[in-house]
Amino acid sequence: MRLFAGLLLVLSVVTATGLAGAQAQTYPTRSITFLVGSPPGGSTDVIARALGTRLQASLGQPVAIENRPGASEMLAARALANAAADGYTIAIFSNALAINETLPQNQNFSALRELTPLARVAELPFAIMVRAELPVRNLRELVALAQASPGTLNYGHVGVGAPHYLTMEWFRRAAGIDIVPVPFQGSAPLFISLLRGDVQVTVGALGAATQFLENGRVRPLAAMSTRRPTSLPNLPTVSEFGYPEFALVPWMGIFLRAGTPAEFTTRLERAVGEAMDDPALRGQLDRLAIEPAFMPAARFSEFMQQEVRSWARVIQDVGVPRP
Repeated sequence: MRLFAGLLLVLSVVTATGLAGAQAQTYPTRSITFLVGSPPGGSTDVIARALGTRLQASLGQPVAIENRPGASEMLAARALANAAADGYTIAIFSNALAINETLPQNQNFSALRELTPLARVAELPFAIMVRAELPVRNLRELVALAQASPGTLNYGHVGVGAPHYLTMEWFRRAAGIDIVPVPFQGSAPLFISLLRGDVQVTVGALGAATQFLENGRVRPLAAMSTRRPTSLPNLPTVSEFGYPEFALVPWMGIFLRAGTPAEFTTRLERAVGEAMDDPALRGQLDRLAIEPAFMPAARFSEFMQQEVRSWARVIQDVGVPRP
């Protein structure tokens, strides 16, 4: 009897292992939903669509982009957390996800607990930019103009707590200038208002501003990173103008719901890594001032925790008003 029970146990283990292996070999068997926490047209959306095309070819199943903008990517983050942990819903987020982890209004949601980092895919050099009609040619002149007319200039951002807001608030305090924040629902409406002159200044990803930089309607003044962007090697950093280095470079990464089977996670991680090695994709991102920066799951998970700690320090220094 004991021998029979032992045989049943062995058979059940072998069967379960075989089923798991079969699932890993056949996954995916249907379309994958790719959530984007921002409106169409922004840097996150551009990366998602370029990457989604490669994943679709690699995985052999449709990859459907679904934009879920709002609340500094929190709507998409909650949607991913509420999806089935089966590998058929993935999402791309920026470092806004790490920032959200530290904000008081988000204390009932933890990305570190409810989501699984799959891979970092890119870095997005941020820069202080102005509409071309503003009579400043560099960062020093912008500061002088703002100091001469306190409270008359304003800057556009995509939400309190977003990297755009925090980086500009950090600089505003470092430079001692009074410049008024104006929120927008995304990069596209922000740049429309910048071109119209409703706002004069913004901090944002160079990739989202590519067409306006190329046609001369928007002027970059300084990169907000520790080094000059590869896409604009002549663009000085804020530290070159005498301000402390801002070392928190915005990034984009792919996430799954926590609890997704490890074999599915591994399959997706490999597919993302292969896609990011594609010279055509890398060239496409380079042309948009988006720097490919692949990081596998284990390292990305550690990096995410470091980012949460780093942004927590920035938020403590800058202060974020409660909603």
